[in-house]
Amino acid sequence: MSRQYGNRRYQPQRGDYRSSGAFQWLGPLLGVILALLMLVALGFVAYQGLSRSDFFQITAINIEGCNRVSKERILEWSGVDIHSNLAALSVKEVKARVESQGWVEAAEVRREWPNRLFIGIKERVPVAMLNRGGRLIYLERNGQAFAAVESSDDLDFPVISGFSGEPGGSGENQPGFREALQFLQYAARGNRNLPVQNISEINIGGGDELVVFLLSRPFPIRLGRGDMKNKYERLSAVLGGIYKRREFTGVSYIDVTYRDNQVLVGLTDG
Repeated sequence: MSRQYGNRRYQPQRGDYRSSGAFQWLGPLLGVILALLMLVALGFVAYQGLSRSDFFQITAINIEGCNRVSKERILEWSGVDIHSNLAALSVKEVKARVESQGWVEAAEVRREWPNRLFIGIKERVPVAMLNRGGRLIYLERNGQAFAAVESSDDLDFPVISGFSGEPGGSGENQPGFREALQFLQYAARGNRNLPVQNISEINIGGGDELVVFLLSRPFPIRLGRGDMKNKYERLSAVLGGIYKRREFTGVSYIDVTYRDNQVLVGLTDG
């Protein structure tokens, strides 16, 4: 048996002579990564230095927008003092702390380089106080409860009593709460016969029936339910006549729920 031998030409497999080129970008890539790490390290060192520098130590805090809440209370809530460093301060955290307090609707916090801080607030506006188990809570116009009434506060808002639901909710469980707020909104428009300042209390009784008590006037005013705008206007007109004739001492009650849009005025004997 014979065998034939010939010259066999070696064909290199793809990638054999190029394999060394696969790492040609590894060096520059590692260089870029190293440079970025050095920049981060330098930035961290610089931040640490600035956050400890006396040059950025807060020397003044300007607080604006305070009406019922004192500037001292806002400063306490912010957690900032003259020993704080402006560069290390988190504006978002200060803003969140201030806005977490019931009286503050919104807050603006900004740095004023190199060593001053500005805090501006927008306060919530109370329109009434809710009596819940003998504890008074401030209410906004939308019925949202936001802060407890403190013993040092001026009690110069009408009180809504007899409400057993959750303030600020939809009010389906006790619609009289919403109507009490509506009545106060009409009174806040400044009618001289029945201004909101002259309303001492609105009681929500059984069936959500509303009863109003005026300041320094012991007799009840029965509002019932519904049509608060019409009832407010009729009651204001009747009170104007009573004021003019100076007949308050003889009034025992006023009933605005009387038929045919009439107002019934009860008089004491004699």
